[in-house]
Amino acid sequence: MTRYKSGDEITVKVDRQGLGVDEGIGHLPDETMVVILGAGERVGETIEAVITGKVQTSLGDSFIASAKA
Repeated sequence: MTRYKSGDEITVKVDRQGLGVDEGIGHLPDETMVVILGAGERVGETIEAVITGKVQTSLGDSFIASAKA
């Protein structure tokens, strides 16, 4: 897994809408999932985002990020 931390800026393509309101889902080059707040209406776009947190699941780590304007 690529090592990222809170505050890191990333470029990620929004693959699909997330489960929450205005959430998008994308993946980093190593296939780590990123839930992007503020990207629900940006599916298909490649956007800039800032990592705000990390969540560990049974499938591995995922990141939470906020879309930049």
